[in-house]
Amino acid sequence: MPVTSHDLLHQAKERPLVVPEARRRNLASRAYYASYHRCLEWERSLPARGNPLKRRGGVHQRLILRLQTPDTQCTGEQANLSRWLGDSLDELRKLRVRADYKLSEELDRRELSVQVGLAQEVFDCCDGRRKP
Repeated sequence: MPVTSHDLLHQAKERPLVVPEARRRNLASRAYYASYHRCLEWERSLPARGNPLKRRGGVHQRLILRLQTPDTQCTGEQANLSRWLGDSLDELRKLRVRADYKLSEELDRRELSVQVGLAQEVFDCCDGRRKP
């Protein structure tokens, strides 16, 4: 059975009171990937994708750049949300990179809480439950 971006976010939010660091890293990563997939879904609702001048990086970086530079066909509200989502996804990605690759740097509970909270905000904005 396929999973959804909402399933990934739900998994990132499930955590016991005491979370070992390895689990915190996994949860931080899940929060990012949930947000990445939700932003991809949201981008499909736009009249046109952003077209950044710089076309560098992999698929994740390119999505962030497209969101940060919305197309002129977007409404003002869509453009503002798109830029906010791009910036938020970039922040989520930075912590995901730390969690996945910088094993010598501690990832504390507060950082995980911020990561999961920002991921929830991304979903709330994409789902129309709040504005950035």
